[in-house]
Amino acid sequence: MYGPLNGVRIALVTLAVIAVATASAIGQTLGAFILAAAVGMHAYGWMYLKRKAQESAPESPSTLEVGR
Repeated sequence: MYGPLNGVRIALVTLAVIAVATASAIGQTLGAFILAAAVGMHAYGWMYLKRKAQESAPESPSTLEVGR
């Protein structure tokens, strides 16, 4: 579901979070805020797409109720 680029995405988001912490530590609050907002929007978009994929995927046999 996640594809081969998921590792790259994780690395970039991790670096963005480190950049937020660094910008905050050196007093660059505007930059830290913008980066934090971007990471938050990315997380929201990822959760939205994950939820959409789960809704459209057929149920796996392990989640089916007994006797159905």
